[in-house]
Formats: sequence, C-alpha cells, structure tokens
Amino acid sequence: MNIRGDHIMTARSFTMFATKEDLISIFNDFQQNNEIQYFECGRMDDLIEISDITKEPHFGINLRGNHINNQWLVCLSGTTPIKRKNQFCLDNTFFLDQELNKETIIINIGGIYENQALFPTKISTIWYENETSKHLYTKLKKSCKKLMHCTQNGYLIGEGAYSKSEYYSFCTNSFESPSSYY
Repeated sequence: MNIRGDHIMTARSFTMFATKEDLISIFNDFQQNNEIQYFECGRMDDLIEISDITKEPHFGINLRGNHINNQWLVCLSGTTPIKRKNQFCLDNTFFLDQELNKETIIINIGGIYENQALFPTKISTIWYENETSKHLYTKLKKSCKKLMHCTQNGYLIGEGAYSKSEYYSFCTNSFESPSSYY
C-alpha cells in the first residue's frame, strides 16, 4: 500500500503467458458482458481509443522483444470521466497512465516475438480500493482463470501457450537476456 497525498493506493497484478488465440478468447469473454473502452498509454499526441482490444493491429504480437510492449488503460464505457482526450487526467508532460485515473486498470499485452519467444501479459491496478477499478480487475481475472490451462511459478498459462511451450521461449524480461532469466 502506498499513500499519495490524501489517496491510498493499493496495487494488485497478475501475469499470464498466452498466445494470441488465448488472449482473443479471454478478452472476448471479458468484453461480452462489459462495455469497455481501451486507451493507449503514453504521450497523448494522438489519442488511440478502441472498444475491442482484439481488433488492435498488433494484438498478441510483441514488437519490441521485451516485457514492456503494448500498454492500455481500460475503463467502463459511460461510467468514468475518461471519455475523450480533453477529459483525461494527464500529468504535466501530457502522459496518460493510471496514476491520475482511478476508475481504470492497466493491461500490458504480451505475445509472440519473432516466432521464437512468448512474452507475458500483465493486468494490474494501483487503485484496487476504488470500486470500479476493483470490478474491472476482478472481472478480467475471472475471464483469465476460466480460460487458462494451468498455473506455473505464479504465472497463469493459456492452453495455446502450454501446447506450444516446446516451440517458444517463455521470456519475462528481454529476448536478449540470458536464458537463465526466462
């Protein structure tokens, strides 16, 4: 738990290895009964907003070869002030992240890198005590657990990831890291 000013921040996160197919199943399940909006994290030069994360062009693909890949701020449609660029809570460098947006969660979508490595997807929140953030986090975690094959070393493992484990290195940090870091 972290105290920032008059706010108490309680973080929660979980991580999973999942192929693109695993991720499509998970996010279709999550989106099925929730109206969700996704906003790309980072500098707010151009706001990228989508309602179906599985339609994002690089969904399930890791372009960088490291654990920081494709981060999205997730919120419920219509229940949060975060709807348009001019209504986002941005820091003084016009950077969109979760710190100033309590009714959200963050997803860092992993995926396959150069058909050799699989990077994990991480779902997290620093505002777990916020009712909406906790709801989103819990709903997505339920979708993940329902569609996972197993858990190993604290990581959820998707069916597709498990079946292809002999073909892909499961990387947690960087493709360039020594294999002992995997």
